[in-house]
Amino acid sequence: MKRNLKIKSYIMLGVTALLGLSSCLKDSRYIDFSKNEPLVEFPLAANAGVLQSAAFDISNNPSNLQVAVNVASPAPLTSALDVTVGVQNQAALDAFNTANGTTYTLLPAAAYSLPAKVTVPANQRIGILNVTINSSKIDPSGNYALPLIITDASGKKISNYNTIVYGVSVKNQYDGVYTSTGTRVHPTLGPFPFNYTVTMSTAGATSITGGALADLRSDLKITVNADNSVSLSSNAQPSVTLTPGGVNKYDPATKTFTLTYYYNTAAPRTITQVLKKQ
Repeated sequence: MKRNLKIKSYIMLGVTALLGLSSCLKDSRYIDFSKNEPLVEFPLAANAGVLQSAAFDISNNPSNLQVAVNVASPAPLTSALDVTVGVQNQAALDAFNTANGTTYTLLPAAAYSLPAKVTVPANQRIGILNVTINSSKIDPSGNYALPLIITDASGKKISNYNTIVYGVSVKNQYDGVYTSTGTRVHPTLGPFPFNYTVTMSTAGATSITGGALADLRSDLKITVNADNSVSLSSNAQPSVTLTPGGVNKYDPATKTFTLTYYYNTAAPRTITQVLKKQ
């Protein structure tokens, strides 16, 4: 009896294996990819997400933003393919903002230019769209985006990864992380030395701002003049004033600000400070 049960078990295992092999051969997961039609896409959107960042130094010289267009196919096409890329309007960007919790406005037309088409060369998969960015035309305080869309692929199918949104920002040469050292002297409580790291962000063509007002670490805006002298302002301490005869300058060779200033004219708190870019 036990022997018969074993024989039956072996037969069942064999049948199961054959059925499994048959189902594997019919399984839709085993696809002949050579029959797939080409899809045209933004590969960065497909691999890293639709929203990308692009930061540029403020300059009168144009910058270049390279945007890749990919032909996803079993083998590269044997002939060149022209792909049309356009810029979406503010309504489309508003829809993107709503879906993603962002607040972008469309990059001003004067701030960029791009060709109508990008060509993917024969026997290659990638074509590069070169977008010219005029950073001097971009307001550093703005929250801008350039939303691109593939609108035509010369008869080839366009992927659902047909849009990409670049959040575009500008920064000047002073933008960066600084080591802040110095001393604030209170008229009755004496000196308060400080030493910390602070991020100073672009606030204009030659201005930066950040939490760098002495040991208080409230806002301090520094503007560099043509002769590398500087001026200061602060929303938290509107009475911030350069100390007469004090050193207030920027050294481009060492990327260092030397500051001497005070606030509260009735009972001045005097500050000597050095901000050195890391």
